[in-house]
Amino acid sequence: MSRFDRRRHAGGPHPAHDTTRRSDPPRGRLSAFELSAGEYRALVRVIEHAQARLALAGAGDTDTIRNASGAELLPSLRARADAARDRGADGVPMLATEIRHLEAAVVNLESFGGHEAALCEGYTLLEECEDRQRRARSAHMADGILTLDQRTPPAASL
Repeated sequence: MSRFDRRRHAGGPHPAHDTTRRSDPPRGRLSAFELSAGEYRALVRVIEHAQARLALAGAGDTDTIRNASGAELLPSLRARADAARDRGADGVPMLATEIRHLEAAVVNLESFGGHEAALCEGYTLLEECEDRQRRARSAHMADGILTLDQRTPPAASL
């Protein structure tokens, strides 16, 4: 059982609704981390599977399914992936606050009988994203696309 799963089953609030555990950046400042190409593809698979399961179950109208499956994240993430590829970057920037979309997808996959492989992939990715969220770095919008600020290289030792 994952850390995410244990927290939820421990009787505490569902992580997607627990606003006390997040350290949101000050208003106006963006905080982001990078997904590898493989993690980006996994995120897309998990969200698309959640969207398909919710639609098959008739879990609401189109907007409800889009929101509950995390699918509203995909258009902006695809644009970032395309921009990152065009710039020769290795990863795709994701806002620390966007983890809620992955949380929604995973929780609803579990609730609506998602495939076990997608659930495992989703929980694993969620744990990795939560870890990266704690180490997120500054980001900014460049030409309408989220871009991670450059890391400061470590000081040379003498």
